[in-house]
Amino acid sequence: RLARHVFGPGPGVLRSAEGTTRSKFLEPLLSGEAQGAFAFTEPGDALRPTWAVRDGDDLLVTGRKAYVSGGATANFYSAFVTVEDGPAGDGGGTAMLVIEAGTPGVTIDRSFVSMDGGGHVSLTLDGARVPVANVIGAIGEGLPRALGNITDMRLLVAAEATGLAIWTTNFVTEHLRAPHRSGTPLGEHEGVRLRYGEMRIETYAARSMLYRSARLRESGDDAINEIAATKLFAAEAVGRVVDTAIQLVGGQALIVGHPLEQLYRRVRALRLGEGASDLLRINVARGILEFKVGRL
Repeated sequence: RLARHVFGPGPGVLRSAEGTTRSKFLEPLLSGEAQGAFAFTEPGDALRPTWAVRDGDDLLVTGRKAYVSGGATANFYSAFVTVEDGPAGDGGGTAMLVIEAGTPGVTIDRSFVSMDGGGHVSLTLDGARVPVANVIGAIGEGLPRALGNITDMRLLVAAEATGLAIWTTNFVTEHLRAPHRSGTPLGEHEGVRLRYGEMRIETYAARSMLYRSARLRESGDDAINEIAATKLFAAEAVGRVVDTAIQLVGGQALIVGHPLEQLYRRVRALRLGEGASDLLRINVARGILEFKVGRL
């Protein structure tokens, strides 16, 4: 959990920010002087996606955002909005817009904590006035910029899941080698070895997928399909690994405060964050069948 405090925050959608947006938001974010949050998802009962209308050099933003992770302490939100065509024929379209916390019209409706310990908020925007200069890139580029950020976040989730699977497998390895009240280490039982072997195989497969997808992404290749598959597999694999670890360690692993008890709650959220598992399955199939994107 301390990794991000050691390595620092990622730039997110602000990576390509220029001019005042870069100096005002990206640089303080990377130096640790400010915190940002990604406001992408609308609640299920929203009547329409968050939108904005032009008013001179400003945008008036209206809508709702749900599940904004880290929003309670964020200094600003990188929000996905749809800008309506202006009266003078100004082009509309999707945009990523930086909205400062405390802007009149921006209200935190609810703060809540999910079972993995993550903190989130829901936001209401009611005619919030935001300078057009806070648009990241240009109006009309919002969707590809948002999806690009989500793709990188999926790779990050896959890395987290794989690292947790490795830690869990190593933890169980030591447990199976340790003396046991039966007089024989648990690792000498064939049934235990079958389950333990499956843990190692899944962890190895997740790590292999992660490193291949990371190499593709680093090379600048289009790896959207592969990263989606990697996030899906790693998130589900670590769930099975932790579940098996609890079964092998026994009842002590269910006690609140035990590392496996904490992991059991933590890894469940990975199958929903940055794209639910079944949605990613559909996207992987759609990518190759409709767009011929992806490889084995």
